[in-house]
Amino acid sequence: MRAFQHAKELLQYSTVYPFRLKGSSLSCVYCQEEFKLPSEFRLHVDDAHKKFTVSTAFAHCGKALYKYLKVDCTNLKCRLCNTECNDIEEVSKHLRDLHGSKIDVDCNMRLQPYKLSDEEYVCALCSEKLPSLTKLCRHTSSHYLKYTCDTCGRGYMAIESLRYHIRCSHSGKLKCRKCWLEFPTEELRKQHCQETKACWFYCCVTCGERFRSWDHKHKHIVEVHGKPGLSYRCVECDIFFKSRKRFYAHHKLKHSDDIFMCPCCNMKFDSKKRLEEHAISHTGEKRYKCIECNKGFSRVRGLKQHMWIHTESKRFSCMICLKKFSQKVSWQGHMRSHHPELALKVNE
Repeated sequence: MRAFQHAKELLQYSTVYPFRLKGSSLSCVYCQEEFKLPSEFRLHVDDAHKKFTVSTAFAHCGKALYKYLKVDCTNLKCRLCNTECNDIEEVSKHLRDLHGSKIDVDCNMRLQPYKLSDEEYVCALCSEKLPSLTKLCRHTSSHYLKYTCDTCGRGYMAIESLRYHIRCSHSGKLKCRKCWLEFPTEELRKQHCQETKACWFYCCVTCGERFRSWDHKHKHIVEVHGKPGLSYRCVECDIFFKSRKRFYAHHKLKHSDDIFMCPCCNMKFDSKKRLEEHAISHTGEKRYKCIECNKGFSRVRGLKQHMWIHTESKRFSCMICLKKFSQKVSWQGHMRSHHPELALKVNE
């Protein structure tokens, strides 16, 4: 309770702007209105919430005092005398020394500081540049990882989160985190999570339909519910991306040192997995074998496509001559050869 009281006093007498992250937007903790630009968010708080109930800022934390409240400290001032300060520690000392506040400067007030700009996303603690507000929030949280898993080394901000991780990942029982079914192997658990729609992670709040990926959910929201599509702007080179995945890959390859380079041809990749997949092109190794005919493939995707040959299921059908194919690539080749007027639609 001590940390909560000190944090309330800081919010009451300084211009820290508490917020929550909603997707890629800033959400006002007092009224839940959302903003894309930090400058608009700060203007809103100044205009609409000159008188506010401090405890409202902590409402979403409930009684869980291990949760941190995100606060924007960009224009940090004392509300009593308008003195400008650089950070939470400085304004806390100012309130204590000049205004008689009982704030304990050494107390962990569970406040996560940000200095938010419309142009770029920079960590207020270490000055590292990040590609988006979401990535900035994740990075900032990493400075507060106090609890580490002894088994795999993953870090967590709260002991409750660590316990949940251990229960799910290291209890010896492999469980689906949605329906809690147990599986003997990780491969079967992943297969269940991929194939069981009720256990897909991403959910449309409008109609309740579930999706495997965020991009699929976003496409559904735009096409089915008519909401405007998001675009992701790289602040370094002013390029826009429709896909969040492509935006992050671009930023990592072009504006980050955290990349993976092929020692043979110096090509750059945004993940170790992509580098390993690329490395096969230099070795010619075919590590994925068909259990039916022993044919080898360099990529698991090629093996999966090949396996349809050994099943009776022919999923792809020519709409003109009704010929059926087990593989999409064979169907597309047929359409290009025999029905070129429809080939463009097939390849979309």
